[in-house]
Amino acid sequence: MMLRYALRSVRARKAGFLGAFLALMCAAALITACGTLLDTGLRGTIRTERYAASPVVVSADQNVHRTTVKHKKGKTKVKHKAKPIAERAWLPASLEGTLTSTPGVARVIPELTFLAQPLTPIGTGMDTGGKTSYGHAWDSAALTPYRLVTGSAPQAATDLVIDRDLAERARLRLGDRLTVQSTQAPRSYRITGIAAPATAVRHQTSLFFSTTEARRLAAHPGQVTAFGVLPTKGTSTARLRQAVVAALHGSTAPHTETTAPHAGSSTPHDLTARAGATAQVTTGDARGPVEFLDAATAWIKLVSMGGAMGGTSLLVAILVVVGTFALSVQQRHRELALLRAVAATSGQIRKLLGREALIVGTVAGVAGALLGIPLGAWLYDRFVALGAVPATLQHTSGVVPPLAAFAVTVLGAWAAARIASRRISRIHPAQALSEAGGEPGAEPGRGVEAAADPEPRAHPGAGVGVGAEPRNEAEPGFGPGAGPELRVRPGAEAEPQAAADPVAGPGTGAQASPQAHPGAEATSRTHPEASSPEHPRPTRDHSTRTRIKTSPGRPQPPPHPHPTHAHLLAGLVLLALGVTLVALLSQLRTEPASTPVTFLAVVVLSTSVALLGPVLVKAATLVVGGPLRRTGPCGRLAVANLRGNATRMASVVTPLTLLIGMTCTVLFVQPTLGDAARAQVREGVRADWVVASQGPGVPAEAARHLRAPHDVVTEVVRTTVRVGLAKYAAQGVTPAGLIRTWDPDVTAGSLGGLTERTAAVSELAADQLHLRPGSTLKLTLGDGTPRTLTVVAVYARGLGFGDLTLAHDLVARHVDNPLSSSVLVSTTRTQTQLATTLREFPGVQILAPAAAESLQEQRRQENAEVNYLAMGLVLAFTAIAVVNTLAMSVAERVREFALLRLAGATRRQVLRMLRTEALSVLSLATALGSGIALAVLTAFSIGMTGRATPSVTPLVYLTVVAVAGTLALVATALPGRAALRVRAVTVATARE
Repeated sequence: MMLRYALRSVRARKAGFLGAFLALMCAAALITACGTLLDTGLRGTIRTERYAASPVVVSADQNVHRTTVKHKKGKTKVKHKAKPIAERAWLPASLEGTLTSTPGVARVIPELTFLAQPLTPIGTGMDTGGKTSYGHAWDSAALTPYRLVTGSAPQAATDLVIDRDLAERARLRLGDRLTVQSTQAPRSYRITGIAAPATAVRHQTSLFFSTTEARRLAAHPGQVTAFGVLPTKGTSTARLRQAVVAALHGSTAPHTETTAPHAGSSTPHDLTARAGATAQVTTGDARGPVEFLDAATAWIKLVSMGGAMGGTSLLVAILVVVGTFALSVQQRHRELALLRAVAATSGQIRKLLGREALIVGTVAGVAGALLGIPLGAWLYDRFVALGAVPATLQHTSGVVPPLAAFAVTVLGAWAAARIASRRISRIHPAQALSEAGGEPGAEPGRGVEAAADPEPRAHPGAGVGVGAEPRNEAEPGFGPGAGPELRVRPGAEAEPQAAADPVAGPGTGAQASPQAHPGAEATSRTHPEASSPEHPRPTRDHSTRTRIKTSPGRPQPPPHPHPTHAHLLAGLVLLALGVTLVALLSQLRTEPASTPVTFLAVVVLSTSVALLGPVLVKAATLVVGGPLRRTGPCGRLAVANLRGNATRMASVVTPLTLLIGMTCTVLFVQPTLGDAARAQVREGVRADWVVASQGPGVPAEAARHLRAPHDVVTEVVRTTVRVGLAKYAAQGVTPAGLIRTWDPDVTAGSLGGLTERTAAVSELAADQLHLRPGSTLKLTLGDGTPRTLTVVAVYARGLGFGDLTLAHDLVARHVDNPLSSSVLVSTTRTQTQLATTLREFPGVQILAPAAAESLQEQRRQENAEVNYLAMGLVLAFTAIAVVNTLAMSVAERVREFALLRLAGATRRQVLRMLRTEALSVLSLATALGSGIALAVLTAFSIGMTGRATPSVTPLVYLTVVAVAGTLALVATALPGRAALRVRAVTVATARE
């Protein structure tokens, strides 16, 4: 029964439910899109390409492990954790003999993979179609397999075989010379052959060298990247894998196949044992992560990014949807009050609204989930285009994200309706009817009709000769025949005498409170004031006074506690929680920890604004009311609306506040961090010149050419290391003469003792790891090699230079790219002289420190674009919510506008009143949103940089406010103009 009534209600009020439908649909689409990213991070497939012909691949463990054993209450708990390392781990070449002697093995192919970037004649990277270029020994071509299309295999050190795709793209032929920048100085090679793969290789470019040259360029003597194992005839892949595992691990027990890079040995070993005992044996799709390490790392990144985006989206969606349903229920307050008066119980009202929400939520959830699937694919493609996610990680679109989004949308709609119906379902019928003519909880006479100053006059010459004389007489009972009669004097647009429903909303000048129950009598009196035909003037005191009298002998129901107190209490609690989050944010000193707290604080504070909104609107009206009244009748009407309809105005303030606060936070978080890092780099670099490269880096040979007596050359190579399981950014620098080129603001110890056995740490790392000069630091280098170092210095500029500083040679031996990201030069030579010295190295540039800083800023900006894109969808959803809420708020005031026009106001005056209201609401939302963003950004700046100096670009901030203002004005003007197109008399005399 209730479901059938809810269906009829939704069908009859399609326009009324449109706003809630749009909010729910956008929420479902956004949650689905974020869910597909999370699903890709959890289940995304990385298909192998180079290892397609090798059913079994043996590789090194790509993780650092920690096992914790706890004894509690007689029970022992063993917890194992593993985290991926930043660089490729290598295997001893001596394992080839063990694998060759394994039963069922026909052939073992050692694999070498290393950096190999083909260069153009001017030294820039050659166009490879967006593919990463790797170098290999020709012996490993059988792993794919690659077969020669033309030419011969490389024999000499300067011979090279390229793949057919590169040859066609760059128009290279046999005998051509090609310069390749690998891990050593760039070298020119002669193309002796062109090869093509037997299976598609879409995500990489392969360059094949002679075995001797490949070993030199790999720069890992006695080590290999992996082994491809081919079976003998009749040996299955499963049996071969089991035999290989038994040979490497010294056991005949079956070994669980590795299916993800974080699965590995459960017990740590020393370096020698780790080579065999912790070697990973992979088959099938598990070979892909071995081949594409960046794609394996992207799993974790997508899980983190999808979870953060999804969580933020969910919180924003809840806030928006609850606000939308609250506004929708507020618009139906009179209808629900009448249902309460005809004996509908509180439970029936809640069930009705809940069923309606379930119907709307179901339709919106299905539509949004279907829209979210292509939206998630587009978002993934954009991440790939920006380089945040490698194309080798295939996008996964399962049924779980849309189903979860559908369930969350339906549940959210039902919960939002229950929350919004709390007041109307709990108050007594008599109170509901007494509030039906105005805003719930508002004081009588606080609408537009309560304006203390004269109401707007008709515009001279407008031809509106309306002199409205409304008279409200409450008939006994209620229904279509009950309510006031609106009489229009001669000279008006029409002179109907039709029974109409009481008109709700400000500016109507009429309110009626029908009889609530037998024994209760509602009376309504209006005191009209004569006005001239030329300038019709409504009464100064044009309010409706409603009295509910209780008949003798019938006990009066106890007053219901006003829910505003509960709202205020909840708002104050959330405000306190938001302040707590801001205080916590000022103590967080790492970006991964502070970023989620940053956006959570904005959402929590915006939610407190939603609950405290009516109070804030009334307080703001007291401030701006005086100036607005002096602007004329439209300003006075706007002030009356702001005071008498604070709840409705607050529902508009909330999404605007969230939009401005969230947008400013997203746009200024990265600049705050980037400006602080740039300042530290600018203050810390003492070099006269900085050598940078247009390619993968500056080779060590170039630094050797630059060294001269009385000059200091500092090579800088960057990596990521782990201390325990914690990840730290690290750099390797040349220790000799370091203080002449680099000043990290040492606060303890000295950089003079920096060697391959020592390290310098930032103050942040020193605090987190409890280090000081002389302390022992145990860490794992980028390729998984453990090292124990002694701390010799602590420095303050860790944000600009990384948390750990090690010796250059130590780091360079344990990274995939040993080329220097930059070379600092302290010299008396000129830029031209340095360029002449490095003329043998194509693509190398001699820059002033400021120019080098600009180059690094461009790279940081590319990383920031990923964050902007990640939060851009949330901001777009918030902007849609702003437009939706404003349109709903204006659309409900059709009767109010009609009576204003019948009272003599022109269309222009009504639109001017709407603009004044919109600008007032925008001003309040701008102040609140800007205050929230400023508090959050200041706390973020204190935590991350130690200074309360958030970076805010005035032009960008003004653009944000201008866009928000444009949305507010357009979303107010368009529905307002549409509402004013209908004749006023038609609207005023029509049934609601």
